[in-house]
Amino acid sequence: MTERLYYTDSRVLDFSASVLEISERAEGYQVILDRTAFYPSSGGQMHDTGELGGVQVTEVHEADETIIHVLDRRPSFAAGDTVAGMIDAVRRRDNMQKHTGQHILSQALIVVCNAATVSSRLGEDDCTVEVNRESLTPEQIRRAEELANVIIFENRPVMISFVPFVGLGQLPLRKIPERQEGDYRIVTIRDFDCSACGGTHCEATGSIGIIKITGREKIRGNLRLHFLTGLMALDDYRWRFDQIEEVSAMFTRHGRETAAAVTALQEDNGLLRKKVADLKRELLPLQIDGLYRQAVEVNGLKVVALDLSGEDFKEARDAALAIVNRYAAVVVAAADDKLLVAVSKELPTSAADILDGIVKRLGGRGGGSGQVAQGGGFTPADLKVLLADPARIFDR
Repeated sequence: MTERLYYTDSRVLDFSASVLEISERAEGYQVILDRTAFYPSSGGQMHDTGELGGVQVTEVHEADETIIHVLDRRPSFAAGDTVAGMIDAVRRRDNMQKHTGQHILSQALIVVCNAATVSSRLGEDDCTVEVNRESLTPEQIRRAEELANVIIFENRPVMISFVPFVGLGQLPLRKIPERQEGDYRIVTIRDFDCSACGGTHCEATGSIGIIKITGREKIRGNLRLHFLTGLMALDDYRWRFDQIEEVSAMFTRHGRETAAAVTALQEDNGLLRKKVADLKRELLPLQIDGLYRQAVEVNGLKVVALDLSGEDFKEARDAALAIVNRYAAVVVAAADDKLLVAVSKELPTSAADILDGIVKRLGGRGGGSGQVAQGGGFTPADLKVLLADPARIFDR
C-alpha cells in the first residue's frame, strides 16, 4: 500500500520517497514508491504528471491500493534508492480547481434544482456532471451557476478529515458511500457541501476563480452539463469574446447587439432567398426551352445531357423533371459524384434501366422508377466523359 501525501495536503508538489519496485511494461517503465504525492486517475479526475529522479512521469494509476508511476524512459535509479519527485504545478492546480468546482456545482444543482449528480468527468479541455434529471430550464441552470460562484467568491475553507463508517451518519453527506468499512476521507466546504472523496482539492473556494456552465445534452434519460473552471473558463471567455468582437465589427455594432444584428441578417437572407426562388420559378420555362434546344438524338430519342457540377442538385432535379414533363425527352444530369436520369412517360424506355446500365459500367449505386432514377458514388471524371457523348448512356 502506497502512502498518499496528497490525502492530507494537496499543496505538496515536491517530495522524496523510497523506490520499492521498477518493472518494464509495454506502456513504459513502472515505478512503485513507498509514498507519493502523485494523484492517480480516479473518480473522474485526471492523474498528475511531473518527474521522478529527473525522468518524466506520463501516467499514474492505481492497482490494489498501490500507486503505479509510468515513466517515459528507463530511470537511472534502482529499487532501494531514495528518489525525488516533483509534481507539475499547473496541471495540479487545474485538477484541484476542476474537482473542487465540481463539488460546489453538484451541491448547487441539488439546492437549486433538486438534481443529484450521478457521474462526473474532469477532462483536459472540458468537464461534465451528469444529473438525474431529464431536463432543467435555462433559468434553473443560471441560478445553480450563480450560487456556485457565490460560494467561490465567499472564499469558504475546504477541509479534509478522516471518519470511520460508523461516524458517517452524523455528517451531512451529499452521497453515502457504498463501502461500509474502514475510514473515509471527507472533503467539506464550510456550510455548503460534504462529500467522501479521495481527490485533490483547493484549500479555499476562492482559488477556483470561477465556474461557467458551457453546454448541456440529454444522455440515458439524464442531463449532462458541461462546465469550465479557473483559467480554462478564462480561455473560453477570451475565445468567445474575440468571436463576438470580430462579428460585431462586421456589423459596426456593439458586442451586446451582435445577436440582434445576426437575426436581422438572417431575416434579410430569408427574404432574398424567397425572391430568388420566385425569380427562378418565373425563369424556369425559358430555362427549360433553352436546355431542350441542346438535346441530341440518340436511337430516335431526344437526349439532354447536363453537367451541373457545383450546383444545387435539387434544382437540377427540378429542371430535369420540368423538361421531361414538357417534352418527349431523356435527361441525364450530373453534379459532382451524383447522377440523375429522367424519362418522359410516353417514351418506351426506363430511367431505372438506363441508370442500372451506367452503374454496371462505371460503379456507383442508385435506383428509381421508369420515369426518375438517381444515384451517387460515381467518379466525377467518368460522369464528364459520359455527358460528353450522350450515346454512351445506352451502352450495356
